[in-house]
Amino acid sequence: MCTATYLPAGSTGFILTHSRDEKANRPAASPPKTRSIDGVTVTFPQDPQGQGTWIASGQRFGSVAQTTVCLLNGGFVTHQPQPSYRHSRGLVPLHFFAYSSLDTFVTTYDFSQIEPFTLLIADNGRLIELRWNGDRLFIREKDPQQPHIWSSVTLYSGDVIQKREGWFGDWCCQNPNPSVDDVRQFHQSAGYGDTENGLRMNRQDALLTVSLTSVVHQKGDVTVIYEDFTQGTFSQQTISQSYATV
Repeated sequence: MCTATYLPAGSTGFILTHSRDEKANRPAASPPKTRSIDGVTVTFPQDPQGQGTWIASGQRFGSVAQTTVCLLNGGFVTHQPQPSYRHSRGLVPLHFFAYSSLDTFVTTYDFSQIEPFTLLIADNGRLIELRWNGDRLFIREKDPQQPHIWSSVTLYSGDVIQKREGWFGDWCCQNPNPSVDDVRQFHQSAGYGDTENGLRMNRQDALLTVSLTSVVHQKGDVTVIYEDFTQGTFSQQTISQSYATV
């Protein structure tokens, strides 16, 4: 249950920002940390409940390029959750880094019995959208030189998603050269007054936007900016593409 925006930054850079909407009683996530997963270095905030994440940046197996992966709940439409899934969909972004290429991941990863999700992959000048509806995987190439916004279908109706796209389109027109601070402000102010559907939402203190994460790829470096609204904490770290495995 989330919102994600993508903004191109220069010829090969980008800013990917994710607002995480969650139940207020869910345990607080751990802030981004660089970890070694099966010999692959990945930086990500971690959900203590499912041990997964909603956004991660790292070097895929056998690659020196930096890839960022972002998860939203749901595929195309809202769905009825099943009583038991094989594992949390929040583990899918982390599993991705064990594969040497997108094609290998798509053709060999076992998506069965995983709750529907949307996965955004910014990888080596490409922007790919994967949607898993519980039965079938859909793959779409997005233009990496254009701005994009996604809203979780499990939380926002089609009409609301369209309204949010309008907010984003208007904002992009008014901010032709936005900084990371600009887009983070957009994530906190768009739809102000609409507590149900604004980008920083709050539905009767039971379901609300709990954190904001930005991953900035620019000039060979990656910066991860994270703010936890529930804990009142903020962190920022720059990760070189050539950093060593920890």
